[in-house]
Amino acid sequence: MRLQRQFNGQTITLDTHNPLGSGGEGRIYAILEDPNLVAKIYHKPNDEDAEKLTVMYNYPPATAMVSPETTAIAWPVDLLHTTDNKRQIVGYLMPRVHKATPIHIFYTPKSRREQKPLFNYLYLHRTARNLVASIADLHSSGYIIGDVNESNILVSDTALVTLVDTDSFQVRDPDTGFIYRCPVGKAEFTPPELQGQAFRDLNRTPEQDRFGLAVLIFLLLMEGTHPFSGVYQGSGDPPAIESRVRAGHFVYGTKQVPYQPMPYAPPFEILYPKLQQLFIQCFETAYNNPQLRPDAKTWLIVLKEAEANLITCNQQSEHRYGNHLSHCPWCDRTEKLGGRDPFPSRLAVKQKQNLQPLKRKRKRVLNNKPVPVNNRPLFTPPNRSIFAQPTAKKTLVLPQAPNFYLQNLLGNIFEGVVLGGLWGTSVLSAIIALIVAFVQGKEAIIGGLMVGAMWGAFIGIVISVYLPPPGGLNRVLALIVGGWSGIFVAAVIAGLILGVWNTEPLIGQTLMWGALMGMVWGAVWHLFKPPLSLPHIGRLWGRRGAFVGGVWGSYLGTLGGICLGILAVGWQQFEQTNSNINSTSNSSEIALRIMATAIVAAGVGTIGGSLAGGLFGTVGGAPSLPLSLNLYGRRGAFIGAIWGNFLGAISGAGLGVLAATSFANFLDTSATTGTTSLLIGSIIVSAGIGSIWGMVSGLIWGAFGKL
Repeated sequence: MRLQRQFNGQTITLDTHNPLGSGGEGRIYAILEDPNLVAKIYHKPNDEDAEKLTVMYNYPPATAMVSPETTAIAWPVDLLHTTDNKRQIVGYLMPRVHKATPIHIFYTPKSRREQKPLFNYLYLHRTARNLVASIADLHSSGYIIGDVNESNILVSDTALVTLVDTDSFQVRDPDTGFIYRCPVGKAEFTPPELQGQAFRDLNRTPEQDRFGLAVLIFLLLMEGTHPFSGVYQGSGDPPAIESRVRAGHFVYGTKQVPYQPMPYAPPFEILYPKLQQLFIQCFETAYNNPQLRPDAKTWLIVLKEAEANLITCNQQSEHRYGNHLSHCPWCDRTEKLGGRDPFPSRLAVKQKQNLQPLKRKRKRVLNNKPVPVNNRPLFTPPNRSIFAQPTAKKTLVLPQAPNFYLQNLLGNIFEGVVLGGLWGTSVLSAIIALIVAFVQGKEAIIGGLMVGAMWGAFIGIVISVYLPPPGGLNRVLALIVGGWSGIFVAAVIAGLILGVWNTEPLIGQTLMWGALMGMVWGAVWHLFKPPLSLPHIGRLWGRRGAFVGGVWGSYLGTLGGICLGILAVGWQQFEQTNSNINSTSNSSEIALRIMATAIVAAGVGTIGGSLAGGLFGTVGGAPSLPLSLNLYGRRGAFIGAIWGNFLGAISGAGLGVLAATSFANFLDTSATTGTTSLLIGSIIVSAGIGSIWGMVSGLIWGAFGKL
């Protein structure tokens, strides 16, 4: 199967003959062109999945990639769509996690003994630390896992943790506030307040993730024992685990519950004292108040301290236990299990003793004997990294600068030229009509504009009736958009009529200039699609920062230049009025002066802004572009204005260079004008016109989903 990447255009091939995994939502396939990536393809792809994935792609957590070799969170690195004309989003790409195993293999004694026998108690602490570090990063980035469970967490032999199945997370779009919910959950990791609830109808909170996180930590440090599992002391059948969670029957808490600890579970006292307190706080104290559950950062601090206070057994070097205990609990546990060492020595593993059956039958032990506790003070924990040893220096992986791709070069150019030419002619025609109407006082044109506004408003209301929100417009917005669209159409028609019937050459030249400008801008717009997402970690730097800084700088420079130009003309007029200088300037002359000044100021602003933005962006001063998948309406207008301004400034500057070098005789009206001055002036004016043109055109095209 061949699919295309959404954001860089590369076509990839899936190894569909050897799927790596399958679930209720989709299948995982290897990528033949890149062994470090895998694809998840949905059984039933839909638009909501595509929107959710795009938000995730735009706003990745800060430490999704700890280093080039280490993936902490298997975050989407691109979306995948079909290669046909529909271009339907059917899945996404994510990093491939090599040499990692589901976390339950490590906390289940039997599977750990058979598959990972040298993964000792120190590594279990480190696994818990790395797990809470990743979840802390997710929560600080505004994401919620929702479906916390053991099958979505992979662990390496060095205790590095990777969160997978990230497309099931609860995601909030920071641009719109829309929440993509997590519709699933596992009862063993679900907090009391959500037991028996329909997850599809609920917005999850970080406090609910904290419950599942605490269960996972308990499983890791208590040999796979669930905090709510125990021997039922009541009458009748033992309640299911979800009933125990709902009732808040934490077996190791301070309150009396109808359960005793499981016979072969480790004593609760083997845990570091502060960890014991956090478990009681999470499962017992916070039963009626989820806000009291310890957050991931609190767990991280205490787990680091607990790991730092582990000491090595004198009898068996693979036994690690807290220094608050007077002797090794794992030696006691080995004896209790009939010689089965939970953390066998390297020699025992080499001799495969960990795989041999027990030599004698285990005796049933109903009560755990208390673990002797040493009351000596804890030593100060050293400063250690939160990631497994050996740990590479934490670096941020910066994707390459955006790659623009051409779906179909000739087709895009043709489409852009045709649409841009029509657009340019229409815009200039409308401008001509408006100037003639309001400067020369043509009542017929003004009346036509009013009729166009009424018809446009009527059509907008009709459309809103048949296309209500969320897919369409609400009545008020439809009235406004329809009215202005009607005015525009009426102005275009009036301008074209003036151009046909009027023998004034200036009108024809203006329409031709509009067509040329529109054709150039339309071709550039269709050739160079905006980078629909620029994944970021804070601010951008390097080549990507320079590029995005230039885009932002052009946009902000244009706005600043226009505002300063208008203020300059206004201040000049104000000074003349206050100084009693006799000025014969009428309103049309003032408007033309404002327009000319704004164009020049916009040209200077867009060029200076692009250069300054590129410079600051290189050293980390550029914010990312707030982009998403389906761009239309206000968001599309905003993005279209930014991107259109950038492309318009480039196109205009290019036309200015062409005009100054090829048509200098037409432009040079002064004998004293030098070639350099003419070139610079032409670039500034053309860049100013192009930036304003591109901003307005991009705003309108983006609002109608033409990005």
